[in-house]
Amino acid sequence: SPSVCRRSLGPVCCPKSMALSADTQSMSGKKLFSAACERNRGPILEVLRPRLHRQEAKQNVLELAAGSGQHAGYLAARLSDVVARWHPTDLGMSEEKQASIAAWALEESAAAGAPNIVQEGRELDARSDRWWDGWMDAGISHLFVANMTHISPWASTVGLLRGAAAILPPHGLLFIYGPFNVEGRFTSESNALFDQSLRARDAAWGIRDMDAEVGAEAAKVGLALTEKIDMPANNFTLVFKKV
Repeated sequence: SPSVCRRSLGPVCCPKSMALSADTQSMSGKKLFSAACERNRGPILEVLRPRLHRQEAKQNVLELAAGSGQHAGYLAARLSDVVARWHPTDLGMSEEKQASIAAWALEESAAAGAPNIVQEGRELDARSDRWWDGWMDAGISHLFVANMTHISPWASTVGLLRGAAAILPPHGLLFIYGPFNVEGRFTSESNALFDQSLRARDAAWGIRDMDAEVGAEAAKVGLALTEKIDMPANNFTLVFKKV
């Protein structure tokens, strides 16, 4: 059965894509800012670092729902010893988002004294038919996505899993960060209220069950949910690999 790591939990944080619409641009002008990304980037790095360090050769990471680019910039700069290229993508990849991703990448790589390995932001809609065909020759080693499954139609998660199954090499991992239900139940009252607010905005949104929904759908395409890692603020990181 999947291993479970435990961390202290607090109030649920806003999803990245929602925060972008509410937060203002940072003082740098080009950088979009998400408070949620600022809070969770450190714990996410703690999850990714040991798992990516298990590989011998440098790897390439494909990120979906990259949003402001804060995760891309921060994580890539601190994983540049094991990652060769970090590919940020998003639905509705505008020039504003591309500029923000580039600005965060430059700032974070300079702060870490590391090379800038973040590639130009590209459009990616996980609901698109066979979207992964455009990435089959990119040498992608791992996929990472944060705060997408609950703030998008279920078809987006289905497309994410199908694409991961097609793209990932045998050693590759899929990391999905966000809030999830456990055995059909919310993990906190705040998550239950958060789910209500999501469904009020769009009936197709909502917090998914990690096993009954996400894990079961992953199994259909040959992915196994191998780790369920408790994260701060009532979130989890789910780790999948090919069966």
